[in-house]
Amino acid sequence: MKKVLLMFVLCTSFVQLNAQSRRSSDEENSDETVELTDKEEEEKDPFTGISIGLNIGSYFASKTTANIYNGTCQIGDLNRPDGVQCYTIAERIDPNTFLQTWQQITQDVGATNVAVPFDSYPVNMRYSPAFNVGMQIKYNWGKDHALVFNFNTVRLKAIDVFTLRFEGTGAQLNAQQDIRTYDITGSEQRFSANIGYRGGVMINEGMNWYYQLGGSMLGTQVEKNQIFIEGNAYDLFLGAQNPNQFVTLDNSPTGIGFGGYGALGIEFFIKDKYTFDISFMTSRDTMKMFNYSTTGWNKTLMASFTL
Repeated sequence: MKKVLLMFVLCTSFVQLNAQSRRSSDEENSDETVELTDKEEEEKDPFTGISIGLNIGSYFASKTTANIYNGTCQIGDLNRPDGVQCYTIAERIDPNTFLQTWQQITQDVGATNVAVPFDSYPVNMRYSPAFNVGMQIKYNWGKDHALVFNFNTVRLKAIDVFTLRFEGTGAQLNAQQDIRTYDITGSEQRFSANIGYRGGVMINEGMNWYYQLGGSMLGTQVEKNQIFIEGNAYDLFLGAQNPNQFVTLDNSPTGIGFGGYGALGIEFFIKDKYTFDISFMTSRDTMKMFNYSTTGWNKTLMASFTL
């Protein structure tokens, strides 16, 4: 009986020692697994993946297309079913076509007639810098490589002056030329979309220089072309089939052109994969307006905030 009890005690002790050994081994393996997981999480780049952001900046349009608004109707026939077409300044104030306009101008100035000098039209119109806003989507392969898509919109305005010569005014009756200058403007809406590759050059852990190259698409919609005389605005894109009811340029088509772009910038990395970057981009775009098409260099100074 004593031998049996002794054997039972020895077996029980062996089982307990074996169980403790297994628990100790499991705990060690568990600790190793946790350490490996922690290392993998530390090694994973938080800036990898898709990010979406906001673009704001300034747009500097090529002057190549600005002169279509200088009052000489370089844009040609619009071929519109509503009868809207482009008129030169001389045509727009001609009493044989727009008698009411001629009467209004001569009455406002106190003249008996108005004429357009041969050098009236501006020859070097330019666009004013414009506010640019849009969105940016990036697929990042870490901090140094990304595929970038941008979509931006901008409203442009070109402005210059032209001259008119008046007859029958006090100045003209005193044997002086009564020549006055007035504003002429053109406005349009544009959208741009581009997609390209971004490569980075590390400055330090918090920032990169980067370059960007890709293709671009530009949409251009003409809105208005107007002259301003004595406080009144007169459209140059107009339908005048009915002299008593003019038709203005509404819902004009958006011309689509394609090109390429390049950009240089600096990108700042913030925790949790937030970024902020400043860039200068130049694009060689085809600009289409009705049946008129040309190419030019457009430039953008832009800041982007992504998360």
